[in-house]
Amino acid sequence: MKPETTNIQLKVIAIDGPAGSGKSTAARHLAEALHYTYLNTGAMYRAVAFLAKEGGIAFEHDKPVAEVARRMRFEYRILDGQQHFIVNGADRTRELFTAALTEQLKPVVNNPAVREVLVEKMRSAAQGLLAQGVPGVVMEGRDIGTVVFPEAALKFYIHADLGERARRRAAELQARGEPVDLEGLRKQIRYRDETDRARSIGPLKKAADAIDVDTTHLDEKATLQKLLSAAKALT
Repeated sequence: MKPETTNIQLKVIAIDGPAGSGKSTAARHLAEALHYTYLNTGAMYRAVAFLAKEGGIAFEHDKPVAEVARRMRFEYRILDGQQHFIVNGADRTRELFTAALTEQLKPVVNNPAVREVLVEKMRSAAQGLLAQGVPGVVMEGRDIGTVVFPEAALKFYIHADLGERARRRAAELQARGEPVDLEGLRKQIRYRDETDRARSIGPLKKAADAIDVDTTHLDEKATLQKLLSAAKALT
């Protein structure tokens, strides 16, 4: 069921797209340009997986993992100009984005009970920030414009071809000093695409009213200009 449209949703920009498409970078830059707050919603799923693993809970055990999601305290915080993810009081930013955790995310992301809990946590996070007086929120993920905030003021669907997305992900991992297997990354991203689009709850898809942005041949600056043009036309 879609939530009712509220004034809060008029201050939300939703960005969806597949892994490695550049949506996180684009969302962060757009938020900075508009003086909005950027929220990486995928970090919440990663946090649930991290906590379940830390607690020795098998990801395939739907109910215990969903309980982890319900009990999780998750906070977005900006430190030294960078977004950090505070999970149950501890900064887990680095641990949440390892290749090893990414490989294990499928059962957590596809757990309907987890998704139900986290959709509400995402809405609450945005509503809480807006209630504190931030001008607006840029949220990115897989189903922001279709499920979390279907009545968002502005929606984008950002994508790129598989080879370019694998190259970008490899660069991120290399920058953190992690080993990189480019072909393995291609297979992992292709698999995530397939599972994201096939799941019954909150599948990855372009919202009917979302603006399509192909970043395959766009650098960060050019991508930002496309998004800014649409955002400024709205105001």
